Amino acid sequence: MTAAEKNQVTWLVEQSMLHAARQRAKLYSGQGRMWQQPYAHTRPRDASALASVWFTAYPASIITREDGTVLEALGDETLWHALSKIGIQGIHNGPLKRSGGLKGGEFTPTIDGNFDRISFDIDPQLGTDAQLHALTRMAAAHNAVIIDDVIPSHTGKGADFRLAEMAYEDYPGLYHMVEIREEDWPLLPEIAEGRDAQNLSPPQVDILRDKHYIVGQLQRVIFFEPGVKETDWSATPVVVG
Repeated sequence: MTAAEKNQVTWLVEQSMLHAARQRAKLYSGQGRMWQQPYAHTRPRDASALASVWFTAYPASIITREDGTVLEALGDETLWHALSKIGIQGIHNGPLKRSGGLKGGEFTPTIDGNFDRISFDIDPQLGTDAQLHALTRMAAAHNAVIIDDVIPSHTGKGADFRLAEMAYEDYPGLYHMVEIREEDWPLLPEIAEGRDAQNLSPPQVDILRDKHYIVGQLQRVIFFEPGVKETDWSATPVVVG
């Protein structure tokens, strides 16, 4: 691996959510703050007791003032006077974190309404950390609370995904990702120029299943579209680890 390639890997690790999660875990591991609430006990009544009337804000659908941000709009004092008058006691933020992907060293835009998260940082197109803090203070001033968004079980093609493609350390374990032996590459589809993946056809999935690479076709295909996405498996071009 060249020095430039090592620098790229280091940068990707620094951008990754797994790295950020490990750093944050150090704040809780072995600390009493980790054990303040019983696990596996759902407590929906606690949330409704804290705030019984909520406003759900989907950031991508909010029209802001010219040159304003979504978080500035949500933290506007006039808005909160109106929300308070109708009894709103809390705001549930939609997805606010940076989403989309990475191509080389460039960030690419979201293709899933900011649900394809790639970072724990606020999406700069939606606002800043300071504006989020200002929003929480404004809510508190009106006896209301803010609950942040959670997007489990999937990501965009950000740093974590690119490191997984490179089979770097334990990043592949974040995804349903399998390395195909070179002698079996002819079984995979051609990748069109400019694309970073190609969906597998059902027969191709069956062949890889028979070769014990994958479990095979799943019971249903999310976002199925004939000729575009017919299975839940795709192949990448050759990626050097």
